[in-house]
Amino acid sequence: MNDQPVQARSNRKRHRFKTVVFVLLGFLALYFVYWYSLSSAIRRRFDSIRRAGLPATCAELDKWYTQPPAGENAADVYREAFAHYEWWTNKPARLSVASNATDRSEFSPPPRTRRDQLPVVGFAKLPSRTEPLPAEMRQLVAEYLSDNAEALRLLHQASAMKSCRYPIDLNKGEATLLIHLNPLRQASRLLSLEAMEQTEEQRPQQAVESVITSLSVSRSLNQEPVLISYLVHIACQGISLESLQRILNRMPLTDAQLAKLSVAIEESENQQALTRAFVGERCIGDDIFDSLRSENVPMDQMVSFLGESPWWCHLFWLYRTTGLLELDERCYLDIMEEKVKATQLPPPEDMAAASAIADKENHLSHCHVLSRMLLPALDGAMIKAGRCDAMIRDTQTAIAVERYRLANGTLPKQLSNLIPAFLPTVPSDPFDGKPLRYKTLEKGYVVYSVGEDREDNGGVEKNAKGQMYVPGTDITFTVEH
Repeated sequence: MNDQPVQARSNRKRHRFKTVVFVLLGFLALYFVYWYSLSSAIRRRFDSIRRAGLPATCAELDKWYTQPPAGENAADVYREAFAHYEWWTNKPARLSVASNATDRSEFSPPPRTRRDQLPVVGFAKLPSRTEPLPAEMRQLVAEYLSDNAEALRLLHQASAMKSCRYPIDLNKGEATLLIHLNPLRQASRLLSLEAMEQTEEQRPQQAVESVITSLSVSRSLNQEPVLISYLVHIACQGISLESLQRILNRMPLTDAQLAKLSVAIEESENQQALTRAFVGERCIGDDIFDSLRSENVPMDQMVSFLGESPWWCHLFWLYRTTGLLELDERCYLDIMEEKVKATQLPPPEDMAAASAIADKENHLSHCHVLSRMLLPALDGAMIKAGRCDAMIRDTQTAIAVERYRLANGTLPKQLSNLIPAFLPTVPSDPFDGKPLRYKTLEKGYVVYSVGEDREDNGGVEKNAKGQMYVPGTDITFTVEH
């Protein structure tokens, strides 16, 4: 009789054990199904990227940045030019040379080297675009250009080469070194000073060549699929266009020279440059996800992501083992896909799409730890791209106005007068989609975009504080003669 209760208890224990085992096996099966579904979702996104003809990994990105044939790579000549730079950072300032660098109202530090007293590359304030350089400033610029004569010669040589890839290893992802970017900024500034000197000497052909070479510097980056490289590209373009604005305010150019400048501006553009930059950022960002998943991230980099607290490391272990890392990666890829597509929209639709995506990012769950850290700001890049695009359109239109004036002896009354001889159509404003604005002045004219505030401020370039690109101002190209 006593054996039956014991046997019943034993059966119940075995039943409970089997139940626990089946439950654990069920959870384990669900866990693997969950992991498989997440991995499959990410693979599908990679497959979609590749079907679009775009790279999905850093290795693919590195191959996507085409290497020109030997002897045809402008980067080789640019790097040689960089090696000949005379930076003047070790030359003490000569305080007898006039400079506004000590004027506190200009928010500039006092000069420490002769470089500080230069315009463009230093802190010295340029006179207005219609005024000549002071004699002492001209002398200082001439000395600086003389010391950089070999670098300038090589920069002009590189200008004739159409293909370029700088020696960067995109396989390294976020650790990719971009040491060529600062020397490229210097190249644009150096060529801007050269254009100024040629303008002062009233040598229009040489001044035009300086601007064209400067535009080639920016063109050398328009295939580089990295966001910071794109931002340097448009900064260099801005320096070039500002140089041209000063030239047109100081001396006349021939129709052939104006036409050549128009072609050079068009060649310096790449409508896909911003798209390429965000495609590259997507590869670099996802490489970080992959490294964290495979535990290939060095400890110092892990600390930079998670902080020094050991609690973060424990939380990260849970983040990785529970599939939150894959959920985060899926979110990152989805938003980056939206950003890539937004860069392909025409303005101003692109900026509207960027703003909507930014709003979505602001409402991401805190569980999307890496997405919140890694997603590059498209709206800010789009605004900067829009400013550059507006300046390019202003400049191309101003060139057409100058060609019209040469042909007819007077300024056009409206931009439609330029069609079809000098423009195929009036360029649209990238900020509101309407035609660019044009206004004749007492002397000269202004072509302008309304800028980020989307308000027509009558071609006002700066506010009362001398600030550009702020509410109440427009993006302008002004010729005052």
